[in-house]
Amino acid sequence: MLLLAGCDALNTDKTPARVKDGTADLDLTVTGRPTPGTLTTTERVLARLKARDTDDLAELATKDGGTEDEAKRWVARWGKAAQHPATADFAPPERSATVDVRFSGEHTTLTLVLKQKGDENEEKYAVALREDR
Repeated sequence: MLLLAGCDALNTDKTPARVKDGTADLDLTVTGRPTPGTLTTTERVLARLKARDTDDLAELATKDGGTEDEAKRWVARWGKAAQHPATADFAPPERSATVDVRFSGEHTTLTLVLKQKGDENEEKYAVALREDR
């Protein structure tokens, strides 16, 4: 046990998680009432779209709402738009939340459907890739 605890002491990478996952680079304006969980999930989805990272986008999806093919479809449709500033408008969350994302220069709105994972007390969400509009 002591050996495992010591391994973390050897980790000299102090890069903040927001820089590592790409969310620090987002030009995002937020409106509405996000919760920490819905905001974090939205930022991660947008960062994956911006990076055109289909593997990590598929990992953020709900079990019944996302595959590699759907992630590829989303990246093909929204990857270019995600390079621009965005506004995310959050609806009040319940067991699921909707977020309307408008990218600068894009006429169509990306609607994210975020579904809560785990029990009601957890602030963890996944995105339903099959439910975009």
